[in-house]
Amino acid sequence: MGLFDRFTRGRRAKSARAKELSGQLAEAVSLYVEAGLPDEAARVLLLRADAESMPEQRIAFCDLAARTAKDETLRKSALGRKALISFDVVRSRPGTPLRSELARVARDLEEAGLLERATEAYALAGDAEAEVRMLTEMGAIEQLEERLKASNTESRKARIIADARSRVADLDRMAERRAALEAARVALAEEDDETIRDIVRSIRARLLTAPAVHLEIRGQLAHCALGREVTVGRGDATIVVGMRAISRVHIAVRREGNEIVACDLDTRNGTMLAGARVDGPIPVRGGIRLELGGEVPCTIEPTSSFEHDLAPEGVIVNIADTRWIIPLGELVVGDWRIDRVMHGGDAFIVLRTPAGASRPILVDPKRKELELAGEVELCQGDELRAVRGGPIVLRVASDPLGHGGSGSQR
Repeated sequence: MGLFDRFTRGRRAKSARAKELSGQLAEAVSLYVEAGLPDEAARVLLLRADAESMPEQRIAFCDLAARTAKDETLRKSALGRKALISFDVVRSRPGTPLRSELARVARDLEEAGLLERATEAYALAGDAEAEVRMLTEMGAIEQLEERLKASNTESRKARIIADARSRVADLDRMAERRAALEAARVALAEEDDETIRDIVRSIRARLLTAPAVHLEIRGQLAHCALGREVTVGRGDATIVVGMRAISRVHIAVRREGNEIVACDLDTRNGTMLAGARVDGPIPVRGGIRLELGGEVPCTIEPTSSFEHDLAPEGVIVNIADTRWIIPLGELVVGDWRIDRVMHGGDAFIVLRTPAGASRPILVDPKRKELELAGEVELCQGDELRAVRGGPIVLRVASDPLGHGGSGSQR
């Protein structure tokens, strides 16, 4: 390979990593392939599979990853995931599975080295010869008799797993993600199941957890930072601003008594107000203009107009050409209330509907309308209406600022 080719591939590999970090996974896959890094492309394809809610899409991405990978371990891992998901899909369909489908899945499971699951698939396909071959290869021929004796137990377990899959998937579909994750935890503690694990991966890939959220409200994009205290900084802050003059956590905005104040957090370069370095809380009142690190403008002012409806007792933080709505409490969208809560070590962005108010209508991926519970957890891509057949009131957007879900998790 010539110097120019190595240089070109190096640039493509660097571009691929940048695309991956920004969440542009499809572009990252193409660039990794062009850079001669098929195993990296396969790895990203498996990440795309994790983010999909539909098993057919997960199967397609795993299959493509298996065909792309050059590393045998990675190829077998992708093939195994594809085969396990396919096996669960085939078994969960109503009616009797096609023998040809089961035989194909069994061969994939065998090739991936998942001999026990391959044995199950061959048994369901009625291929006794292949089942005996698998048990012999595992050194477990005596299990043939035990398997027959345990058939009733296996059938009962299969029904329990099928019920658990259905419950977890239905809770996710109804936006009750906290309950879905808890139901999955209980089910997996009883019996490991790849389909349930895939649903959990999909939920966690889409789940809003960081306090910085981006919402389209009645068609207007709103950047919102939730929490009773919001920080601004270069690193571990609620609002992340990539400028070296400011510290990793530079200022905090919070309520002290009846006042909303901004506080410099003992930073090296300090915070300036009207040309003077300030220490201690600075009341916002009618609005203040700060310079973070002596050179980064940051205005903080009370909300007004559209933003006042969302955060009637909050403020606007305007920094790096972005207006952030800071409610310092719940975000108000009509009758709905949005807040960030912690539960069992996990963070959720929760949408609550007060008693007596109309509950939100979720538009699912098949464009069906589902009336939600009084408290649900939001994920990327959720679309909500106030009434059936009405306009979309709230859409959870991906991060348009390219932070990839950044923002302090605290």
